[in-house]
Amino acid sequence: MFMGSPVPIRKVAVSFRDNDERQTVRSVAEMTELLLSSRWPKRANDALWKEALSCCLRSQQDHKKAKRARRAFVKAARGASIVVYSKH
Repeated sequence: MFMGSPVPIRKVAVSFRDNDERQTVRSVAEMTELLLSSRWPKRANDALWKEALSCCLRSQQDHKKAKRARRAFVKAARGASIVVYSKH
């Protein structure tokens, strides 16, 4: 798990193309882990992924920035054709 105190977020579940099983994240650290995992589709110069990762890293200790990080994470997931199960 990514180190740091967990900054909670409103949970969001994602499903990758290779697996129908949903993976639910509940903290900024879990979003960061997933963005850095081998399961996340990597594309050269993926601006949405870079923005999501940057937001997550900046909000590791800042509850006020967690909402922005979650929005960036959802946007990056959709941009990578990852199915997102989330209420906005």
